[in-house]
Amino acid sequence: MIAGRMDALALTAIAAGVAAATPWAAGTLPAWPAGILGSLGMAQLTWSQAMAKLRQYDEDSREGFILPSDDPVEHNGPGLHIGLTTDKNTRINMPDILGQRHTAIVGQSGVGKTTLGEYILWQQTARGRGWLFIDAKIDRDTRDHLAYMAKVTGREDELYIIDVSDPDNANTYNPVLHGDPDEVASRLMNLIPSAENNPGADHYRQSANHALTVIIAALQASGQLYHFGDLSILLQSDRALENLERMTPQGPERRALSIFLDQFRTRTKEGTRIDLNRMKQTLGGMAGRIALFAQGKFGKVFNVYAPEIVLTEIIRKGHMLYVSLPTMGKDTAALNLGKMIVSDIRSAVAYIQDLPKGERPEHFIALLDEMGAYVMEGVGRLFEQARSANIALIPAFQSFSQLNRVSPDFADIVIQNTWNKIFFKFGAKDSPEEAAEILGKTKRFQRTVSVSANQGESAQYLRTTPQSSMSDGGGMGESWREVEEFRVTPDQLRAMDMGQAVMMMGARMYHLRTPMINYPKHIPSFKVIKRKMKIPADKQALNFEERLNEFLTATA
Repeated sequence: MIAGRMDALALTAIAAGVAAATPWAAGTLPAWPAGILGSLGMAQLTWSQAMAKLRQYDEDSREGFILPSDDPVEHNGPGLHIGLTTDKNTRINMPDILGQRHTAIVGQSGVGKTTLGEYILWQQTARGRGWLFIDAKIDRDTRDHLAYMAKVTGREDELYIIDVSDPDNANTYNPVLHGDPDEVASRLMNLIPSAENNPGADHYRQSANHALTVIIAALQASGQLYHFGDLSILLQSDRALENLERMTPQGPERRALSIFLDQFRTRTKEGTRIDLNRMKQTLGGMAGRIALFAQGKFGKVFNVYAPEIVLTEIIRKGHMLYVSLPTMGKDTAALNLGKMIVSDIRSAVAYIQDLPKGERPEHFIALLDEMGAYVMEGVGRLFEQARSANIALIPAFQSFSQLNRVSPDFADIVIQNTWNKIFFKFGAKDSPEEAAEILGKTKRFQRTVSVSANQGESAQYLRTTPQSSMSDGGGMGESWREVEEFRVTPDQLRAMDMGQAVMMMGARMYHLRTPMINYPKHIPSFKVIKRKMKIPADKQALNFEERLNEFLTATA
């Protein structure tokens, strides 16, 4: 179809060229304007018609629709490929500078979120950058795919795995060993449900936080390395606490520990001892929750004094870490592990922010799959601060209601702090409406056509002649008005095909086909690379588990 100002100018140029070439203009005008005007007009008309063919818009189909996409962001720096537009097959890249403003991936299960995540991690691996992937399920294929990426890029020795369902084929990690006492206590407090609306429960929660802070400060001041098993014994044995008090050097840490223990000391015939029952009531079951991470398969991964995985070093050095959370078999413990790792990320961000810019990582990615299951309200600060540490967060979740279980306004916090949004197919009722509101509205012209027709016939009731009259009439009216409509309607968000997504990058919108990696048919199963770690010369292991019988005898 030929329409518009540019097409009109092209036709005018062709007509002027033809007029200049006619015999009537011979001798009055030179011949070259005819050729130039005709060529320019034909070139413009050919270009506009070719582009019209390339722009394959189909916004009306119920399925397989094609939405118009905005122009790509112009940026010469590094970035990640996200997909191709459905209308013009334009390659859409997300510049790292925008990726560090974080990206939310939303959509129902099985529509391509993890597939896109793997493709992003593949690009990150291939260019030698680091990443963290928290996978809220046990998926051996995903683990093997990531290991294959590391192998083909020559980075096998930079890949670490946390998998408590297969501890013999995983690396060791101690999330309570590194960080200051407040940070470590905060990680452990994630094991206790929030109690903001329950003043009594909140009192015990704060008391437990204080106890953990004091005990961990004393352990660090005495140069002792500890793990979950040691902490579990300390919270259940008076002799273990007294032992810690004796080995803590004089200073504020010992003084704080002595004051804390003094409130539980009681006089007996044998002398003074700590009332463990009162302490257990104050700690609110914290000892039992900590003990879960010191036993069985969890203990094989976490009960170590020299862990292979130190999250701060993983991020700083640009290495890779895959975390598998066994949410089906060990739901509570697995989700608590996810919370502790997210808290560890917060500590790592604070550490990296203090480093000189030259020592900070180059665009580290943290992909948090099914994030709503294992995050807490305080993670909002992580989104605000991570960008200054060159850490790009990519939370992935199925619906906004999944985030609102954390708090009523948590979904708004995440959306406010993510510059990029990628929406896959929705299956829920309310989420498509919220996503359509986020994508925004646009002004369009709405055409209204009205058609009318009428007929009439009349004659006199009493007449001497056969006279009568008949009439026909009709009309058609056309009107245009400007209306506001969703750029992408909720029904379109529900009807997208698998692998299709709508991406919002700032104010620009793209309807994309996302890539999928075709792996070889027979990928070898992952085999962990164990690193030999040594205890620092200025530290020593607490080893309270080896002295367990001594403490049990003392408390009998």
